Amino acid sequence: MHFQDYDEKNIRPSAEDREIEVLSEPDQKWKKIEEAYAFVFSIKHAVSEHLLRFEDNELPDKYDHNFFEYIGQPTDEEFRQAVEYQKKRGDTFIKLAGDEPLQESFGLTPSVTLTMELQSDLQNVERNPELKFFVPSIDELEGLEVSHYGLVYGECFTRRNIRRLYEKMRFHGAYLDNELVGSCYTFSGDGFICLDGLLVDIDHRHQKIATSLIAHVWDMAGDKTIYLHADKDSEVRQIYEKLGFREVGRRYEYLCTDLIVLKGKGII
Repeated sequence: MHFQDYDEKNIRPSAEDREIEVLSEPDQKWKKIEEAYAFVFSIKHAVSEHLLRFEDNELPDKYDHNFFEYIGQPTDEEFRQAVEYQKKRGDTFIKLAGDEPLQESFGLTPSVTLTMELQSDLQNVERNPELKFFVPSIDELEGLEVSHYGLVYGECFTRRNIRRLYEKMRFHGAYLDNELVGSCYTFSGDGFICLDGLLVDIDHRHQKIATSLIAHVWDMAGDKTIYLHADKDSEVRQIYEKLGFREVGRRYEYLCTDLIVLKGKGII
């Protein structure tokens, strides 16, 4: 269920609490591909009445692939069991995610991730005419990712993460004067394409690189519907909306990146 091959010529070689608002959601036809996307990296198994575990043992320190999905409100005991599960794995974080907001968040930091679907034509969107598009090499991607995320997540993790994604996803690179200045990846199935990992080099911002990358994927998509994810409170959401992306779903996430914080608050 990858992005279908297309003629992309010249392939490159080589914690603040936020108000939670409930959205009345329509029929979400893209849910099936979302599940397939999750299973590319994680296996799922039940751990208690209200908690399902998504687990990726090849990249255990990435909480996007290692989290608990809740079906209804977990009890205090279920949450304590989930924390103990994390500790036994050697994880220092815990994340809960679901389609409805929790009544009790156990001191975790809440956020809302939007699913946004492209509902307009990008034929006439303004692009950067100097850009060229290729499939980037892993070395080029590593350089771009480390320069952006290395200080935040650590260089070792950043390299492992992008190499894992490179094995599974279809990457698209934007080049200016033969230099990789932006990238994203896609995953597809059932008439939908998920666009993710959009990144633009910090020294090349405000040059319509992100817009041009999205338009490039649209060129390649044919009759498939493009969607992506965005933090409800992020500035980039406004860029997506200007291009014609509209909110079609929400994911409620609760995260603590350091279990010691919960212990200090007396929650665990």
